[in-house]
Amino acid sequence: MPHKKVTNWGNFPSIEAEVTQSSDIAEIQKLVRGQSSLIARGNGRCYGDSSLNGNIFSTLKLNKFLSFDREESTIECESGILLSEILDVIVPQRFFLPVTPGTKYITLGGAIAADVHGKNHHCEGGFADHVIDLRLLTASGESVQCSRTENAELFGRHAAAWD
Repeated sequence: MPHKKVTNWGNFPSIEAEVTQSSDIAEIQKLVRGQSSLIARGNGRCYGDSSLNGNIFSTLKLNKFLSFDREESTIECESGILLSEILDVIVPQRFFLPVTPGTKYITLGGAIAADVHGKNHHCEGGFADHVIDLRLLTASGESVQCSRTENAELFGRHAAAWD
């Protein structure tokens, strides 16, 4: 696979990387199992170099909106969906995300991974404070359901504090 130039929001550093992408979970699991060094990357809007690596898996094809429960005020999406795409669906229905960072052009997975915050951080906390559960693909390619109570050690650094 050819290498391409990859950089993040600040355009520094710039690296050459092998970038793959897929929306097929079985294919992604096979890819993860076959790599000794692979990092997931969303839309490349982080300020530093956290998503730069010689082998990158782009999550941008994992961009499906799966459900929107208006009564429970919950949504289910794949990790590569942009916050802008979520807002395009929920705002016309008079809903809004409880936490929004300075840009809406980041992926849901990136918002969770970086636990982004908005101007209301002192009231609403970080983005991850509003995540109920998630499905995580481990380094071995195993798909694991995680929440504050199920596989909490994989759910996040705040899992114990959320009880």
